[in-house]
Amino acid sequence: MALTIGTVLRKDLLVYSRHKKTLLLIFIAPILIMILIGSVFSGASDEGLKNVKLGFGGDLEHGSQMIEELNNSSMFIPVRENTKDPAVLEEGVRTGKYSAAIFIPGNETEALRLYLDNSRIQIAPVISTVFLTTTEKMSYELTFSFISKLWKNLGVMESQLIPLKDGILLINGSIADLNQSTQNVLVSMDSINVSSLNESIEIMKNTMGMMKNDLNGTAIDISVTQTDIGELDRNVTSIYNDSAGLRDDLKFAIDNIDSADDSLLSIQTSLEATYRTTCANPELVQCISLTNTVQQIKDSRALLLNQTGHIRSLYNNLASVAGRSAELHEKLNQTEIRLQNIQESIANYDIEISNIYGNITNIESAIHTLGEVKNQSKGVSMQMNGLAAEMSNSTTGLISDIDTTKTLLDEVIAQSPGFIAAPVKLEKKSVFMNRSYLDFLMPGIISIVLMFISFLLASITIVQERSKKTLIRTLLTPLSLEGFIFEKTAALILIALLQGIILIIVAYLFYGFIIPTGQLGELFLVILIYSAAFIGIGMALATFAESENTAMLLSLVLSIPMLFLSGVFFPFETMPQLMVSLGNALPITMGIKALESVLIYQEGFDMLTGYLMPLILYGVAGIGLAYVLLRKEVMD
Repeated sequence: MALTIGTVLRKDLLVYSRHKKTLLLIFIAPILIMILIGSVFSGASDEGLKNVKLGFGGDLEHGSQMIEELNNSSMFIPVRENTKDPAVLEEGVRTGKYSAAIFIPGNETEALRLYLDNSRIQIAPVISTVFLTTTEKMSYELTFSFISKLWKNLGVMESQLIPLKDGILLINGSIADLNQSTQNVLVSMDSINVSSLNESIEIMKNTMGMMKNDLNGTAIDISVTQTDIGELDRNVTSIYNDSAGLRDDLKFAIDNIDSADDSLLSIQTSLEATYRTTCANPELVQCISLTNTVQQIKDSRALLLNQTGHIRSLYNNLASVAGRSAELHEKLNQTEIRLQNIQESIANYDIEISNIYGNITNIESAIHTLGEVKNQSKGVSMQMNGLAAEMSNSTTGLISDIDTTKTLLDEVIAQSPGFIAAPVKLEKKSVFMNRSYLDFLMPGIISIVLMFISFLLASITIVQERSKKTLIRTLLTPLSLEGFIFEKTAALILIALLQGIILIIVAYLFYGFIIPTGQLGELFLVILIYSAAFIGIGMALATFAESENTAMLLSLVLSIPMLFLSGVFFPFETMPQLMVSLGNALPITMGIKALESVLIYQEGFDMLTGYLMPLILYGVAGIGLAYVLLRKEVMD
């Protein structure tokens, strides 16, 4: 039995070797496919899109930065449209002239407009992402520039807070000093006794009245004295003739002189008392006049006493009367003149006293006003106290706010403007740093190529065996149907495994595909089981086909849907849930995930069992179905 199976297997291999083109394609096809696909996808992750036609228009001065980046980019071919109408750009995209177009508005408050040809589903999301990244970069740069200027202004503001605080403290201190000065003034005003001042004013007024009356009396006395002096003069003239009568007359004159002296003394005393009471400032005109009056009265008294001495001497010494009568007559005349002067001075004093009386009245009004001011000052004091308290509370709160603001500004300024412009930073790090885009596509490429090869080889081989009746002739030999299926499966698995190895070698030699050396066993195991699964399914399809064309069509009908549901061209994340569930149950998806686990994630055998066991079931189910259908056909 083993010899028979070996003979049939050698026979099949010899059949492949006789067909030179078939044998050549077995080796050349995977090489060409890998070179073609590798040339398309190698380096795609670094360069991205290329030669995308992009139209732009609008106010190009506002978008100079973006236009410069677009011109420097190898991704786009920028085409300038001299238009201010966004509809022109939109129409250009709609008619296929551009893959995308950007309209730059003249008003900075308006948004940029990106017109995207979303019919190009492969590149439209990439273009949208590129422009989103560009606008975010521009927004960051503009925000960073604005915040940098703001930070500078905040620093100036922060430096001005301390002088502002000092100024507020100075104002608060000035208000406190003003309040203290007000309190001192009030204390001083409280020390002023307005009632006592009014009493003093009344006393002054009475004194002035009395002084005026005294001066009037003095004037009358002086008039009388003048009359007496005239009489004395006449008596002196007759003294010489009548000494006895003169002695009597002189006695009378002495008495009058004593009375005049007393009157002058009284006037002098009153004036000195007035001077002491009213003349706190001796420089005042009325005080100087009063001083002069007192002096004149003193002089008058002295003169009067002097004259009285002569009279007394004359009275005591009548012997000298005759000789001095003429002298006395002359002096009496001078006294008359002086008395007239004194009378005039008294008149002047009377005027001065009237002026002083008027000033006293003004003082009285001033004292009355002072009393009113004193009463008003109490209200002012209360207002000043309230103002000081209010200002103290306000400045305390304001100083606290300034300190808080300064603290906040210090905290804000301490941070970098770049952190505020972009508070959330994203650091992208690719975990597969040394891998190319082709490395990530390699599991899908190997799976797709092996799927088509396994489908076509298995289905076409079985159809040829059936159509050429070689299956019947083979089963007439001691070889059983089970051995035939086993021989066909083994031959096809060897060819599929060989082509998988060729794919990996070409990817390594031409594109530097990284093959984890520690995963070679798992890699060949996955290729073997994956090929066996599709060979089994292909053999099952071949039992339904009557010709090679039918088998090829059946293979395409089954493989193309699996191709689009495998997640290679369209990610599962974009599919409906039903399609996701269906796609994950397909053998091609399990084979791709198994190869990803080996080639990319380098997982062990324990992680592969979840993919390999369903593949084995698919292969067994396909081979089992092929066995049942072929047995039924042979029996019929």
